[in-house]
Amino acid sequence: MSSQNTNTDPKKQLNSSSFQPTRWTLVQKVKGESVEAAQALNELCKIYWRPLYTYARSFGRTMEDSEDVVQGFMAKGIEKALFSAADKDKGKMRTFLLTSFKRYLRDEHAKSIAIKRGEGKVDTTDIAVEENRWSDDKAADPSVSFDKRWAMIVVEAASEQLRQKYIEESKEKLYEAISPCLSGELTIGYQEIADKLEISLSSVKVGVHRMRKRYGEMLRAEIAETITPEEDPDDELRYLINILSE
Repeated sequence: MSSQNTNTDPKKQLNSSSFQPTRWTLVQKVKGESVEAAQALNELCKIYWRPLYTYARSFGRTMEDSEDVVQGFMAKGIEKALFSAADKDKGKMRTFLLTSFKRYLRDEHAKSIAIKRGEGKVDTTDIAVEENRWSDDKAADPSVSFDKRWAMIVVEAASEQLRQKYIEESKEKLYEAISPCLSGELTIGYQEIADKLEISLSSVKVGVHRMRKRYGEMLRAEIAETITPEEDPDDELRYLINILSE
């Protein structure tokens, strides 16, 4: 296993109950050597570790090997200022990150082949075969796995922001009662909720409507922070919803 730094190791923070937004503002903060820059970098590593791990696992790698390769990528990314090279005007954050990770995997694979063959020159044919063997099977495509995990993080981030908003407004009980409406239908009737919370039926109906609207706005705001200014958040939202439903 790779050696790990307790301050920047993203694996040690996977169980954090709250996801911070996948924001370009964090990328901007990384561009420096301040304490704030280090904190932003640590946050970015925590956010993006899981999608990359899922992508690596989709190639049939063991859990340990997948952890090592992602840890190596993050370590090299920190050393080479990976996130500082990201540019909001040049494309989606998820595209930038996955492209960088693919390049890293190719380089590492090439090195391993060279070591095994005892040669300095590498034939990359088998690398292309490994990458393309998924092209006829979308369900097994590692890129789909990556995007699905990305979509889950976006949903989790927006959901946590919504929950915190209701807590700030001292409406935690209302949130707990009607938040299931975000992932489907409520398991109990509106009137039962109204009786339980001791509010009117109309208040429950309005509450559900407002929650769904708020959630949609937070999802779009979250997505807007990971795409270019020219791209439509609704297009990305539709894509992420579609990828989650597959």
